[in-house]
Parts: sequence; C-alpha cells; structure tokens
Amino acid sequence: MWFFMSLASSKLYGNDELHLPKVIKEEFKKFPIDENTIFEWDIKDNEIILTPRQKVTLNDVLGMIDDDGEDWDIDGMVYDG
Repeated sequence: MWFFMSLASSKLYGNDELHLPKVIKEEFKKFPIDENTIFEWDIKDNEIILTPRQKVTLNDVLGMIDDDGEDWDIDGMVYDG
C-alpha cells in the first residue's frame, strides 16, 4: 500500500489565477521570484514540471544589440551582402 503526502496545495482563483504556496517558492531559493517571474508548466511522463524564468523586457532586448555608435546601412547589409 502506498501513501502519498502532498508537499502543498493551491486553489484556483477568479481569472484563472493560481497562487504558488510559500513552500514551493522556497524551493527556488537560487532563482529570484518577483512580479516579473513567469512559470512555465510542462508535462513529461505524467509529471508536471514547473520552471521559473524572468520576463524579457524591452531593456533586455535592447541590451542584446551591440551598438558601437556607427550608423547602420541595413539595406546594404541585407541586399548587397
């Protein structure tokens, strides 16, 4: 006979909101959880996998672009090779 004891439980609120229990949030100690955290839910082999990630902001995208201060000739880059 198997006994299953759950770690925590959640309630589904209006507008499909699901609040994560404190014990679950504490499992992600190395990952900063704040209002910009997005949790991705996956199902694999009948198990739910919860993975946190930070929301990508416009500043994050702009920070990826290397701007050395020169003007870009996008038409020349695309069409002239």
